[in-house]
Amino acid sequence: MQSADKYSIMRDMIDRNKRVYVYFNLHKKVWSVRQGGKVVEHTKSIMLKDCKYLVGKAGRERVLREGRKNVHAGVSGYVVDKIPPCRYGNDLTYNPKWHEGFVSRHGPYDDVIEHSHYAHLECGNGWKNLHGMWK
Repeated sequence: MQSADKYSIMRDMIDRNKRVYVYFNLHKKVWSVRQGGKVVEHTKSIMLKDCKYLVGKAGRERVLREGRKNVHAGVSGYVVDKIPPCRYGNDLTYNPKWHEGFVSRHGPYDDVIEHSHYAHLECGNGWKNLHGMWK
């Protein structure tokens, strides 16, 4: 008998017709998925469509002022099982000390990216990746 892991059980709680907000959980080292104000999943991999890259201005300013991390940046979108072939993709990053929003990991760093058609968020032992894709 196969046992379902706790993450696949939580995935059933997501309403795919409503947006989710995904951010990297520094304590659990996984992506946290929030919907309707509640964390409904923790996962190492999730795919989204109609993505918006969001950074809370007040949260970023608090990080810069206090030097302590807080949840103020993430990706909003609709959960999907697959991503169709896209013309362009890019690894994205965000660091509140250097950028006002999400930027390409490989530059140019001045161009804040606010949306993409799709995104694939993954993490593993000591690494995380956010890959935005455009049709």
